[in-house]
Amino acid sequence: MPFLVLIALLGLLIATATYLKRCGTLRTMLKMSAKLACSAHHISGFSPRRIHRDLRNYSPLFRLVTIHQDSNGTSATLANLVTVRACYNPVLEDGFPGQHKNAGSPTLHGVDLAPAKNTLPHRHRKLTSHPLQALLKDQMTRDNALGLDTRALVVIRGKDVLGEAYGAGIVADTRLLGWSMTKSLLAMLYGRMEALGLAESTASDLFPEWSADDRSEIQLQNLLQMCDGLAFDESYRPGSDATKMLFGELSPSRYALQRALLNKPGTHFSYSSGSTNLLARWIHRRLGGTEPTLTFWQREFLRPLGLTNTVMEVDDDGVFVGSSYGYATARDWARLGSVFLSGGSISAMGRSATLLERDWIARATKPNNSKNDPRYGYQLWLNYGGEMAPPYPRLPADSFFMLGNREQKLMVAPSHNAVIARLGWSASPYPIEERFSEILDTLVQ
Repeated sequence: MPFLVLIALLGLLIATATYLKRCGTLRTMLKMSAKLACSAHHISGFSPRRIHRDLRNYSPLFRLVTIHQDSNGTSATLANLVTVRACYNPVLEDGFPGQHKNAGSPTLHGVDLAPAKNTLPHRHRKLTSHPLQALLKDQMTRDNALGLDTRALVVIRGKDVLGEAYGAGIVADTRLLGWSMTKSLLAMLYGRMEALGLAESTASDLFPEWSADDRSEIQLQNLLQMCDGLAFDESYRPGSDATKMLFGELSPSRYALQRALLNKPGTHFSYSSGSTNLLARWIHRRLGGTEPTLTFWQREFLRPLGLTNTVMEVDDDGVFVGSSYGYATARDWARLGSVFLSGGSISAMGRSATLLERDWIARATKPNNSKNDPRYGYQLWLNYGGEMAPPYPRLPADSFFMLGNREQKLMVAPSHNAVIARLGWSASPYPIEERFSEILDTLVQ
């Protein structure tokens, strides 16, 4: 009898394991656990306790997942039956074969630039002496009393960092996941290509896979404005396009490439991470593959801007996951916003150089021409858009935003010559209008 019971239990375990392997929801949870835990450990340097807490912020079900870290990656296991692994690729941080990230000095439009740490000299005042500093610390305290888990606040006016505050366990050099703020970062990388004559926003026939159907009419600017007309379900639920794209079997950009056309390109806005990953795939192809793209990323974008703590992960095809997986310090995120304040120019060794053309910035921050919602530019949310109500009426009408999951918020306010960045991990809405209005009021005092 005991032998029969043992056989039955063994059969039950095998059946359970088979079910779990086939269950899309649980496998998605494991893939999400492994991927986020891997990056949080290897890129952000988070503790196991914070990593588990961040996962549970999405669902209590993540309590069932066991995480194991090693030097090569991360394993996520459910009930000792099913394991999913995510691999860590240090090439994103340490350069790549034949190109050390600190080798040589880049040249930007004929201007020789100093090493990255000197290229964008944001001046740091004695932060404790500015009234803004006390406000940011107070906001941090209030946010975390509400359970919002605000991790970093940085305010820049012009080229000056006027104030910054950090939550428990977070320091100025901690690289924080921007989620969909990464979309804006990728758009700026594309803008750099336009400045060098490597791209044209009206270009179409973007992929050979689309050449035989109406998707060949989609232009780069349609992808930038998410008005490409492609079918894509952005809801983050089991089985949605967004979930299958980020945690499925295909690489994100390859998955997005298969979407069908629903609307005439340029006529309908639909927020889609797939659009961004298609743009990333086009950039990858245009620059000649993974290594040339990483070379361009380092020499023509990161180092001229002085972004020494910024990482954008790649998918299995070696393409940037531009929709979601950008990691940077709060200062680096804010520094991206300051490029818009300067009209796309940067300073080095007392000389100015153009990183992004003023015309590109004007187009990037202009409402799209869709019939349903023009309040989106080139991977930027706009606080204005014709007759439609602004998303944040208490904030400046000329402001625009980089926004991401878990309430990542970055505002560029040209009328105030200011950038405000908030990084955190919030399941509930962040009171952006109240908090950012307080900051702007302090700036004008």
